[in-house]
Amino acid sequence: MVIDFNSPNGPNGAGRSSQAGGAAGKREASSVSESGTQAAAGQAKSTESTSSVNLSAQAQQLQAIEEKLRELPEVDNERVSQIRQAIADGSYKADSSRIADKLLNLES
Repeated sequence: MVIDFNSPNGPNGAGRSSQAGGAAGKREASSVSESGTQAAAGQAKSTESTSSVNLSAQAQQLQAIEEKLRELPEVDNERVSQIRQAIADGSYKADSSRIADKLLNLES
């Protein structure tokens, strides 16, 4: 298989094969990059302006709930100590049907 790099658009020289065509392509690429630079500068100016965000009442409530949850400890140490004590004195009874139901719910 032969690949002709001088005419990528056609088999019989239909593509660009002169250096003038290559120079035209370079001019097009530079004009595109200049316009891209100008667009980026315009975007930078627009992001410099201050903008404000207003949260709905529901979003404010959710934010307050999240803050309260962050204040709570991850582990309820009192509950852990109660279960430890129940296991130690033999009064802890595991509900096998509840455990099985939870395991089955994990599968689906």
